[in-house]
Amino acid sequence: MLTFAAEGSGQGKLEINGHCEPVSYELIVAREEDETSQVRIRLNAPRDWLLKQGFKGDAVLVRSNGSRIAVRREGVLDVHSSVCVTLEGYDGTLRGVDEVSEAYPELKH
Repeated sequence: MLTFAAEGSGQGKLEINGHCEPVSYELIVAREEDETSQVRIRLNAPRDWLLKQGFKGDAVLVRSNGSRIAVRREGVLDVHSSVCVTLEGYDGTLRGVDEVSEAYPELKH
């Protein structure tokens, strides 16, 4: 069972096909019973910019420390979609509070 552990936010760049757009993102950490952690990354991007870059459902968030996280949106994106599109990604490779804090200093514990 997942339990809420921490949240935070940061600034980065959304990258698609070599083109970048500044974005804000939020982080939410959930901890498993075995003490592993999963970080959910959420951001909103302008629909028209995504379409112009040839967005096909996947993009990369480049955080200020240079780390890259895959983010995606399910479903078709077209001109009839909302003008603000939510993309999400997950990092489930972290163990323990110290490892999470080191990898994501933007978190508030």
